[in-house]
Amino acid sequence: TQIAQYIVEDAVERGQGHLVNVVCTQPRRVAAMALADRVAAEMGEEGAGTPGSLVGYQIRMESRAGPSTRLLFCTTGILL
Repeated sequence: TQIAQYIVEDAVERGQGHLVNVVCTQPRRVAAMALADRVAAEMGEEGAGTPGSLVGYQIRMESRAGPSTRLLFCTTGILL
């Protein structure tokens, strides 16, 4: 899961963050939400899905992603 974070961080450092969209699947709803919050904290953001955040998540019946989201954690069912 940190590889996805490194890809987004590298693109942002090079000024190409707007060109990158990474989706990372998780087997459970709770895992997707918790991991998104942890990665957002590691990247120095308030939380996953907050306005302007690069990290978000999408699970059944709930989406915390916006136009600035570049790293999206989701369940396998959402991806399919």
